[in-house]
Amino acid sequence: MKKSLIALAALASVAGVAQAQSTATIYGTLDVGAGSFSQQVGSLAKTTQAGLMYNNNDSSRWGILAVEDIGGGMKAQFQAESWIGSLPRNNFGYNSTVATATNSTTEGTSGATQKFGLNGVGNSIDATSFGNRILTAGLTFGAHTIQGGQNSAFVRDIAVPYQADGSNVVGNLVGNDYVITGRNVAANYLYNANGLTAGFGVTSNTKQQDGVSDVQSGNGYQAKARYAQGVWSVAGAYSKANTDSGTTASTSTTLPAGQLISPSVTLNAATVRTKTTVTVMAADYDLTVAKLFAEYGKVEVKETNSDTTYNNRHAISVGARVPVGKAWAFVQYSDGKQQSINNSGYDGKWTGYSVGARYEFSKRTYAYLVDGHSEYQYTAAGDKLKANQYALGLVHNF
Repeated sequence: MKKSLIALAALASVAGVAQAQSTATIYGTLDVGAGSFSQQVGSLAKTTQAGLMYNNNDSSRWGILAVEDIGGGMKAQFQAESWIGSLPRNNFGYNSTVATATNSTTEGTSGATQKFGLNGVGNSIDATSFGNRILTAGLTFGAHTIQGGQNSAFVRDIAVPYQADGSNVVGNLVGNDYVITGRNVAANYLYNANGLTAGFGVTSNTKQQDGVSDVQSGNGYQAKARYAQGVWSVAGAYSKANTDSGTTASTSTTLPAGQLISPSVTLNAATVRTKTTVTVMAADYDLTVAKLFAEYGKVEVKETNSDTTYNNRHAISVGARVPVGKAWAFVQYSDGKQQSINNSGYDGKWTGYSVGARYEFSKRTYAYLVDGHSEYQYTAAGDKLKANQYALGLVHNF
């Protein structure tokens, strides 16, 4: 009997050790608030969407993180993260190619259509696939990580943390640019130690078919680095991606563009290869009485055969957070320009700002009040797109 008890205790001890070597955590964020988002294109009627929304300030999401100690100082990791609810401005043409007859306009003198589609309800729960935000597997050993799968683009990893507003509200031209803050499927190497975070990754997605030219989507590389020391930090990221439609005929395609805008242009015959380069630089400094933020972002889209620039936009955002007890207030201003071939080389002015406050009930729960505005001049005649956002809500992290 005594030997049986000893054996049972030993088995329980081994099981406990085995269990400690592998962990799985369910985590997430839920942002529920009342919001209003409006958009006006030129002289067209202003369209407003208001009511209960799930992503006014932060991105509502849930995920699973599994980590296993596989010995030799190495750990295996799997992560899957998905959206909860739709982002309000997604339904106003942000990162969308859908346009309606009553909400589109002609850009410049080329006759190309500027698209501002309304294609959904902003307070809906999305029926999206599992892992549509993050779906990665990797190995970590010491300060080194090798990772593959869908995750934040490296330029997003730098742009998002350096927003003074710390939110989804419109107004930050760098943090709201969907090319800069997008995601990709990549093989990455990451390093994190002694205040330095750095990484390099490659993306590759090619479709080959006998007798037909290859189709490529976003093939390229990305790099990032961030160094933090005490009250300050600096960071930068760069990415380059090539896309080839695989045809030689004249074709209409949608090129990456700025916040809330997706211009459709017609590329010439045999000029169907595009190259997109993105650069982000950022810094912050904590004065104790206020924390200062600054970031710069640039996106350039070229047709590689003729070296023609179809879209070139850049912006800078500066802002500050001021702590007051359990709360902090913020203010942020952005300024930039966007040049498009459809505008015969015209530089459209691009500005935005946001203000607001956050109150921390605990380390996991806070309330927010935000107000954001952006404006883009998209023709030499002075036609403008204006977007306004207001929101009040509650965020809980679990």
